[in-house]
Amino acid sequence: MNILYLCDEYPPGQHGGIGSAVQLMARQMAAMGYTVVVAGLYTPGYGGEDEFWDEGVKVYRFRLELDGRFFEKRSRLMVRIVTRLLKDTGLMQRDIRKRLPEFKDRLEEIIDRYHIDLVEMPDYNDYIKFCTSYLPFPKLSVPVIVKLHGSITYTRQVTKLPPAHIIKMEQDILNQAVAVVGVSEYMARESAKYLSYTKAIEVIYNGIDTDIAIDITRNTEQVIYTGTLVASKGIYQLAKAWNLVNKAVPGARLIICGRGDQRKVISYLSNEAKKTVTFTGHITKQALFKHLSSSVISVFPSYSEAFALAPLEAMACGTAVINTKRTSGPELIEDKIDGLLVDPDDVEQIASSIISLLNNPDVCKTLAVRGNKKVKAQFDIKTIAQQHVEFYKRILQLDL
Repeated sequence: MNILYLCDEYPPGQHGGIGSAVQLMARQMAAMGYTVVVAGLYTPGYGGEDEFWDEGVKVYRFRLELDGRFFEKRSRLMVRIVTRLLKDTGLMQRDIRKRLPEFKDRLEEIIDRYHIDLVEMPDYNDYIKFCTSYLPFPKLSVPVIVKLHGSITYTRQVTKLPPAHIIKMEQDILNQAVAVVGVSEYMARESAKYLSYTKAIEVIYNGIDTDIAIDITRNTEQVIYTGTLVASKGIYQLAKAWNLVNKAVPGARLIICGRGDQRKVISYLSNEAKKTVTFTGHITKQALFKHLSSSVISVFPSYSEAFALAPLEAMACGTAVINTKRTSGPELIEDKIDGLLVDPDDVEQIASSIISLLNNPDVCKTLAVRGNKKVKAQFDIKTIAQQHVEFYKRILQLDL
């Protein structure tokens, strides 16, 4: 079986959960002996090589004409202004309209060269957010499976309705697929609702390499958050809760790992609490695993998660996980059995959960051990990859 994954944020480079999930799956499928290719149409500023090998995976990056080194510092104000102007004037749309057929031709070349049997693509495709009118994704000559990570339509339903053309484009991507798979029951249910999709959706959870814990001394008063510093991840709620934790357990320390506006997080902290918080910014996976392995508690009070890798990594590194009770949180954690669930709106509950575990190390250790066993038994990438293989084979048989 030869597989082509479509991904426009494949590491190395600026990527989110989709990029990490695709890389983990692609590497594992290659290790299992399958031919695996990854290709994507990248929006301006991603950088990196156009073509390379990654642990047995062949990766291709195709670019828009409106690209260059200027766009690589995406967070700079001038880059944001120019990018917005290109979108608002329709120049980005014109470029995408030209490049999509060329992208299709290159994909068909890959399909022919590597004898691809099927394609898997995400519901979220970055180029769509730059489109100012309807522009369909091209149909390919082999079966296409769509994986639901959280489309633009889904993401923007939380705040405001996306333009009708975006909904139509994402609906068409689903309707053209031979099958749709969700990374959680929650994501399958919500995507079907927002995109009016009525066919059956398989659910296969994300997985990780669970053999990642670092042999390092664990700090019994160290708490950790890993993820982007944005409101949807609940980081500001955690900051508010940490003020209460600091008063109850003055020796407790919080490490915050991830990119984003640190100043805004700090604005929610009391003067005393600020002294107990360390920001690492964006760090390597190895450094992240060291911080996780030296912590006793990890906290993820998120408002929006498809099926996050961060809590899985924390469980694999042996921390007790406090996870959100919203979205897909309860699909990973069974409350008070292998972790704790909290309402991200309830700052006092977040704080009391942290304080309780810090003051009851035996309970904390029990949750950590159970969580570690669970992630290794159910969410190891080898197990998840085999579930994908069985799913792919069923789809190919149905398509024949």
